[in-house]
Amino acid sequence: MTKSSDLITIRNDKSQIVEYNNPLFECFAVKTFYGSNKSYHVTEHWHEDLEILYIIDGELKYKVNGKPIILHAGEGICVNSKRIHSNHSIPGKSCAYYCSIFHPSLLSASKYVEQTYLAPLLGPNSFDYILLNKNDWTRVILEELERLFEETDPKAIELDILSTSYKIWKAIYSNVELPAIKSEPASFKINTFKSMILFIQEHYMEKISLEEIASAGNVGKTLCANLFKKYVSMTPGEYLIYYRIQKSIELLTKTDMSITEISYASGFSSSSHYTKTFREMMGTTPLKYRKEHSFNITDYSLIPQRDRYGR
Repeated sequence: MTKSSDLITIRNDKSQIVEYNNPLFECFAVKTFYGSNKSYHVTEHWHEDLEILYIIDGELKYKVNGKPIILHAGEGICVNSKRIHSNHSIPGKSCAYYCSIFHPSLLSASKYVEQTYLAPLLGPNSFDYILLNKNDWTRVILEELERLFEETDPKAIELDILSTSYKIWKAIYSNVELPAIKSEPASFKINTFKSMILFIQEHYMEKISLEEIASAGNVGKTLCANLFKKYVSMTPGEYLIYYRIQKSIELLTKTDMSITEISYASGFSSSSHYTKTFREMMGTTPLKYRKEHSFNITDYSLIPQRDRYGR
């Protein structure tokens, strides 16, 4: 187990370890809201957990393995284990959503259940994501998520989550075709990209070159550039700048660090370079952004915070 940054803990396979509300129960469930004049972003990441998100109101832009998706009110998405995904607000659009992130181990009642019902659909040759709406079989998933957030007994929250998770997985298992064996090159490419993107996320504060990014994936510069274009629609250099700006936004909205301190902490060579780049990318200055966006996201966790003993 290692650290990729101050905020993300990763496993040896480079997947993110989700910080659950209750460390003894592998689920994180939260309701989030932000206004139309606010900016919200979760950068590219992946984890062993499945992620289910349901838009209650507004719109949200989501991306899975490089494919952009716009989710509207009444729609949702289920992202499979270890898929690269991100999401961010759409300018001028508010959004409220339910999100449940749970580890497959919650469903592993026995080795037989795990090997028969889980493993075939969790591997790299299975689905990347499922779009959810109330006009087909996926309505079961949305209805269960809605029920979980709106009708749950707080005295037995973990049992309700287990019940909901099993019903959701039964719907997926019953309706998603079991996968055929996927070719090795596709798996190789996405794992290579994960290595390179993680290198940037670990070293964004430093001066890094295209050669170093490509080397992190053990590929040449051309394939490196092609993989970044495929999965994030940017060059490696553009993604590096984009990631630095996103990390700076965390510091702008969650700390009282000065602009100069933030510029160096985010990997920029000077505050003037940082301010210029920020304005070009975000359409405003860092100071103005800080005034308008600090502490603007409202999160309501479904599961109460508990210590490692479940108290």
